[in-house]
Amino acid sequence: MRTLQLQRFAAGERTERATPRRRQEARKEGRVARSPELTSAVAFAAVLVALRILGPAVWGEWENLIQRDLGGSALKSWTVEGVRALMATQVMAAARIMLPIAAVAAVIGLAAAVMQVRPLFVPQLLLPDFQRISPATGWRRIASLQGALEALKSLLKLAAVVGVAYTSLASLAHQMINLSAAELDAVPGILGRAVFNLAIRVACAMVVIAAIDYVYQRYSLERSLRMSKQELKDELKETEGNPLVKSAVRRRARQIASRRMMQNVAKADVVITNPTHYAVALAYQSDTMNAPQVVAKGADFVAQEIRRRAEEHDVPLVENPPLAQALYRTVDIGQEIPPDLYQAVAEVLAYVYRMRAKGRR
Repeated sequence: MRTLQLQRFAAGERTERATPRRRQEARKEGRVARSPELTSAVAFAAVLVALRILGPAVWGEWENLIQRDLGGSALKSWTVEGVRALMATQVMAAARIMLPIAAVAAVIGLAAAVMQVRPLFVPQLLLPDFQRISPATGWRRIASLQGALEALKSLLKLAAVVGVAYTSLASLAHQMINLSAAELDAVPGILGRAVFNLAIRVACAMVVIAAIDYVYQRYSLERSLRMSKQELKDELKETEGNPLVKSAVRRRARQIASRRMMQNVAKADVVITNPTHYAVALAYQSDTMNAPQVVAKGADFVAQEIRRRAEEHDVPLVENPPLAQALYRTVDIGQEIPPDLYQAVAEVLAYVYRMRAKGRR
């Protein structure tokens, strides 16, 4: 026997996907899916790639710099001022040499951050929030379930990186045993390649872990943005208006339009009827209109009201069912009749004008 989960139908249960408006409001508040670890991991991988490409040139320039400044140091008098000048020169030269690699890391890291959240500027986040630095608030955040999950996630990340580093160091240890048989000049190159391979593996592990974290952040954000059925109804009322109010407005608009239409019946030249189901009032002024114009039309009760108004204002009534139906179905109020009805309407107007000339209704 199946049991119904009635809580799923509760008004407060957040089971509905977030609307575009709710997502936009959350974005304005800075609530977006992002993983800082992904930015740092991609930047670290970019640094390694830049070192792989630019490393030989950087190392060669550094060797020339050391030979130039320290090659003849034995002949120089070592003074405090000389050492300070030498250190300043070395630091500035090192910064200049490493600048391209740092620029690559900065650009790639910025691109990774922008790709996660797209261009976003939230001035509210620049203001100080004293609740964040409150010890009580911080302790509640740490002791909460979310804090425990974040701590567990950090431990898993650390364990994964340490595991990759350990396996890489284990393979590096086997290489160290063979260094005794290598020539002394080849040792730095062997060690450099081993360390670089270790860094590459760690970077790959960091990128994979950060990508998983980014997927989790998106999932967590989606869950936090979910809405209840009542919230959906409230938002619909705010964006589109209360249905009852909208219905009342439409009803009022129809009443105003109907009243204005009935007032136009008095200005009509003729009312063509079906005889009881349809009524269409036409007006024609040769100096301002290219063709006769429908000033009022209706069916059933509205048609009866149009005929009554026409009789009150001595507007001629002409019974012509095919023409009345054609006008009612094809011409809107305020529009001129189509050319294919010119002949039929002209005959009706000519008949009306003849009757007026004879003094008959």
